[in-house]
Amino acid sequence: MNLLYISVLASQDVISYVQKHNSKFSNFAVHKFNRLVVEGMVHNGQNVTALSTFYQPSKGFFWYHHSERIHGVKYKYIPTLNYGLFRHSWLVVYCFCYVLFWGILHKETKALMCDVLNISACMGAVAAARLIGLKRVGIMTDMPGLMVERSHQSISDSIKAFNAKMNKSFLGHFSHYVFLTEQMNKAVNINHRPYIVMEGLVGRAMMVPEKTDRNSKRIILYAGGLHERYGLRILVEGFMKANVENSELWLYGSGPFVYELPNYSNQDSRIKYKGICSNEEVVEAELRATLLVNPRPSHEEFTQYSFPSKNLEYMVSGTPVLTTILPGMPKEYYPYVYLFDKGETTEGYAEVIQKTLSLPIEQLVAKGAEAKQWVLSNKSYVRQTARIIEIL
Repeated sequence: MNLLYISVLASQDVISYVQKHNSKFSNFAVHKFNRLVVEGMVHNGQNVTALSTFYQPSKGFFWYHHSERIHGVKYKYIPTLNYGLFRHSWLVVYCFCYVLFWGILHKETKALMCDVLNISACMGAVAAARLIGLKRVGIMTDMPGLMVERSHQSISDSIKAFNAKMNKSFLGHFSHYVFLTEQMNKAVNINHRPYIVMEGLVGRAMMVPEKTDRNSKRIILYAGGLHERYGLRILVEGFMKANVENSELWLYGSGPFVYELPNYSNQDSRIKYKGICSNEEVVEAELRATLLVNPRPSHEEFTQYSFPSKNLEYMVSGTPVLTTILPGMPKEYYPYVYLFDKGETTEGYAEVIQKTLSLPIEQLVAKGAEAKQWVLSNKSYVRQTARIIEIL
């Protein structure tokens, strides 16, 4: 089958180059998810073209990168002018024309796949696909309008309302869906079209060697967006209150909570902010850690529509995971992780952290190994993308 995959995805070579010249680039999770999908499709025998809306804002008025083929995936980058509204209008027109001609020229079985958060590109692509009768798969990694990273930005109510209307105008025009949670299906798929729930997927790059040594310290590690709404304040205060001997809390990533961390690290030197690092550096740190933590609160509206990709990366590292009981997390995960089950408060987090870090190291290692084996067997990029092919 010929598949056209539209998203912000860029090749690893391009990402590495951008990160080298832009230390603030941190959008690794989105690229990793999309890359595993397209490479999984190739592994399952599909012919994939990744049409990318990726661009570098700081690279001048015009941005363009040549096409390339890596790991069987053809990457085609949309040339664009780095100018706000014009850029979005250009994406609508470009994607409409590209999909129209791509669909006409490819006579074999074909389908369009879109990251629905890429709104401008999706609008043009889906309009063309409907016109020529292409199957249209909408991949939803988040609910538009509920993304935490945008919650701190000063966006006017009128723009938010306009964006909400635009989202609804095209979300119902897909013929198939891939959702992260069942709750997404209930909210979006009002026409009851074919869908699967795929909370995430792991690939070969995550299949790291077994651990052979242990750091003498008990290290808790968090990697991801540093937002208070992600539970960072309660995590830090809970860690301080737990006061486990010979322990440290390592934090990786970016976000507004970074500016509050010095208030805590000045009080407690065990709290270490490690900054924005490459995925390779973060994975290496995950291997050294004693416990990987995801403190995301379960009561926030956005949590029922999300499954943090970090949970899967955590699990495949072989280091045990401590997480909140997220509404979007299937119960099949519960036996393979430790849970914040004493309440999502500073006291509740402190109690669980103290109890978990006090477990024998052999028990912690065994828990991590079981989680790794389970996730590699059940959530691999090959197995998960085969499920998408089945519904097509």
